Amino acid sequence: MPESKTIDIQDITIHYLEWGDPHSPDLVMVHGWTNFAQSWSEIAARFEKDYHIIAPDNRGHGQSAKPGTGYHLQDFVQDTKELIEKLDLKRPAYIGHSWGANIGTMLAANHPGIISKAFLEDPVYWKFINSFVTSLPVGLNRLKRPESEIINEAKSKGLTDEETNQEIYRHHHFSGNALTHLLQDNRSWALECENYLRRISVPTVILAGNNDMGGAMIPEEIDYFSNITGENVEFRLWDDTGHGMHTAQPNRFTQQLSDFLENN
Repeated sequence: MPESKTIDIQDITIHYLEWGDPHSPDLVMVHGWTNFAQSWSEIAARFEKDYHIIAPDNRGHGQSAKPGTGYHLQDFVQDTKELIEKLDLKRPAYIGHSWGANIGTMLAANHPGIISKAFLEDPVYWKFINSFVTSLPVGLNRLKRPESEIINEAKSKGLTDEETNQEIYRHHHFSGNALTHLLQDNRSWALECENYLRRISVPTVILAGNNDMGGAMIPEEIDYFSNITGENVEFRLWDDTGHGMHTAQPNRFTQQLSDFLENN
């Protein structure tokens, strides 16, 4: 089991989970919107023997503070940068999913001295222009879902009491205000993202899910970004998987991440 800890960053309290020996090489794993640190548990368990792993709850999520404002991408990037610095992590490899992969994109461009490499799972680039009307209602509806309905669904799936409680938490842990600001206040990212992609200077793999199955990038977008990024950035399309690669195919995700960590 990971250790549950907190740290004060930018005048708020950030909760994080920690696995492995602090003397081992450092990894930072950052979740996407409406998710939380525990979502990395299966992947972290596969790496904790060889790595020291830190997975924060982003502001507005999980057990971290949920301020009324401060949900621009730069705020999340600064949180992550200060987390790395305050915990004295040694140029960790960065693993990010969705919004966490957007954070990683900006980190890899603006702060290449902070991280050694980046493994980015289905970041949201051009799609961010309309996420405030396509994704926001879905997220807010999760918050409104009655606990009784979640429990009944869990029983129909044969989940244990612990798993049922986890499902309840998964639906209700994040702030609706945080999600609203995150999606409404960052629409410019759809137009700005390529400026950061051009400047990535650390070894980086960007996984792209199948758009027809819920992946965040269309094929034309992948082709375009592949042509404007440097040789240190590799795009990989997973034809048979949508947005959640590390949960849908943990073995494949683990193998590709392991190869990337060992060979870059």
